[in-house]
Amino acid sequence: MQSKKKASAPSYQLDGTRVSAPAREAATIIPLERKRRPTAKEQQGACFRLGSLCGLLLSLIVFVAIMWLWAIPTVDSAVATAQHAYETTAGLHA
Repeated sequence: MQSKKKASAPSYQLDGTRVSAPAREAATIIPLERKRRPTAKEQQGACFRLGSLCGLLLSLIVFVAIMWLWAIPTVDSAVATAQHAYETTAGLHA
């Protein structure tokens, strides 16, 4: 809105709109939705799930480490021994 007045002249109309504008705007502002805090039982359940997941992950890592470091080399050496034994006995039967 433009009015033809001097810049230094007081504007009474704007003062009235400034006073009533926050009241109109406040009715249209939507408050933020607050997240509900979990109850103690829900928080305990979440901690239990997290702990059981960590335990399962740790046991899986230990299982893979045992298989990689002990069981697989043992089986490989057993297979190599069996192949060597088969090759030596195959020459005897032929």
